[in-house]
Amino acid sequence: MSQKVIKSVLLEERSFPPSHEFAACARVRRAQIEAQYQHAATDYLGFWSDLARRELIWQTSFTQTRNDSDAPNCRWFSDARLKVSYNCLDVHLAEREHHTALIFEGEPGDTWRLSYRELHAEVCRWACVSASAS
Repeated sequence: MSQKVIKSVLLEERSFPPSHEFAACARVRRAQIEAQYQHAATDYLGFWSDLARRELIWQTSFTQTRNDSDAPNCRWFSDARLKVSYNCLDVHLAEREHHTALIFEGEPGDTWRLSYRELHAEVCRWACVSASAS
């Protein structure tokens, strides 16, 4: 009887680089990615602080990136206040109001789409329902 060898697929080592045409359309270039990797490797607190200030709109900005006072349980941006829903949805209204924000595909094949404006209206509607139920 010949021995059969089971090859584990839990460790993926293959690489699937994008085509040159696809990479040419990317919003972020390889040089920018490499610069970000370098920044994160040399100053990870500065990297996350810069990224948080650039990519998020804070209700109250942070003064400390990471709080280590209860290490090993560290807290990130602990003195800040953030409206997550605003950053996920509201910031897109000005430029993407009529673009599709959500696509739902049900079991029997039914499909519906919500634009950012429609999704925002639904979120506001449900926020009012939840506030009145409290």
